[in-house]
Amino acid sequence: MNENVLFSPPVNVALGGIATQSSLYMNSYFANFAIDGNRESNPYLQSCSHTNYDYNPWWRVDLLSVYDISKVTITNRGDGYPEEINGAEIHIGNSLVNNGNNNPRCAVISCKPVSTNYTCKMRGRYVNIIIPNVSRYLTLCEVEVYGVQVHSKTAFLRLKFNSSEDLMNPTVRDKVLQKMISTNVQSSVFQVRWRKEPELETET
Repeated sequence: MNENVLFSPPVNVALGGIATQSSLYMNSYFANFAIDGNRESNPYLQSCSHTNYDYNPWWRVDLLSVYDISKVTITNRGDGYPEEINGAEIHIGNSLVNNGNNNPRCAVISCKPVSTNYTCKMRGRYVNIIIPNVSRYLTLCEVEVYGVQVHSKTAFLRLKFNSSEDLMNPTVRDKVLQKMISTNVQSSVFQVRWRKEPELETET
């Protein structure tokens, strides 16, 4: 039996993201220049992002959704300062603690003036590039993030329980529902509601 399997190939999802960085060099080298789809490696042609001389300089793209990320492609500057990117790290995750720089690390970037691929196989919404523990400029001529969107799945779970509380009282009923939510599930993932109004149980 032949089966046709449909799948979505990874695409550069950074193109639709929102970029930011630790600072802006000469008020001209914006973070979004690194996700403009142009691999031009001459930073003076307005196609590269560039920070000031920062301690722990960083750059981040918000993909606006969670993706399974297969690889990140970095295009370094191609002029006389390609070594500035030495030791930069790629971090991927869903947290914005420390501007997202505390998310798990995918790879460490070495000095290469051409576009280089880094295999990640990680899941996240934010992709950060940071040069840790030094003061340096961070210049990125293009950051490409290849992945497929993670789609949430919907499932239903029916619960039936007895309670000594007066569930005929709407206020009490809401409090019981909120207690169930806070005790048993993550409210950001699950939605809990009454499907049927509570009924008094009569003894027979």
